[in-house]
Formats: sequence, structure tokens, C-alpha cells
Amino acid sequence: MLGNGYDVTDIIQEVFIDFLDKSRSGDQIKHPGSWLYRVTLNKCVDLLRKNNRFADSEASMETSIECNQLENNEEKALIAECLSALKPHERELCVLYSEGVSYKEMAKITGIPFSSIGKTLSRTLNKLENKLKEKGYEMYR
Repeated sequence: MLGNGYDVTDIIQEVFIDFLDKSRSGDQIKHPGSWLYRVTLNKCVDLLRKNNRFADSEASMETSIECNQLENNEEKALIAECLSALKPHERELCVLYSEGVSYKEMAKITGIPFSSIGKTLSRTLNKLENKLKEKGYEMYR
């Protein structure tokens, strides 16, 4: 999501410091896995907003890389661009779905009722597919 190893390690460190502080203060975290995922996602989005860069940074890579790898990077950048055009909760659902998170966990993380996750996700994926088609990219080749 960030495309920068230094940012990733900083975010991970911040999240675990927050987790440790919350644990030491006596606050009980009912679902630590969901809490960690949600806080990490929020910190990533905050950093991206701060840096004002929702597009994939792959475009700045050296031109000497192989043609096949370049095509993959262009696809990633296009997908990232289309993802950035979605609403934050839609983008979050797409990321969770791509990570293989269950509907039950998606409901816990996003706060969307479990009974609505399937339909909301379906609409979001259709919206993403339409945005990609507008850019000339077919999701399912």
C-alpha cells in the first residue's frame, strides 16, 4: 500500500507502540488482530494523505528493468489510480478482500453490518471494474 520499506517499518513500529501503550494503560482490546489491522490501515491512509500520494510510486522506477516487469508496474499503477478514486471505505474493502480477509472480519474492521458486507463488496468491485474499463484495462483477462 505504501510502496516504501522505510514507511512500512515506521508504521509497524508506531502501531505496536500504540498497542503496547493501550495494553499498559489497562484498556482491553477485544479483537487484537482486527484492532492491529484497522490501526495499521488507518496509519497508512494518514501517511498517504499527508504525503498526498495515492498513486503507486512504481512509475518512478528505473527504465532499465525488464519489459515484463514494467508492464506489471504499469498495471499496478493503473489499479492504484483507480483504487484512489474510490471512497475510503470502498478502498478499505478492496484491500481487505485482496488480503483474503473473511466477511466476518471485514464487518468487525469496517463497522459495516455483516449482512451488508457481501452486497457492499460486490458493488465496490463492480465500481472498481468500471473505473478500470474506462482506463482500458480488463480485470479478468
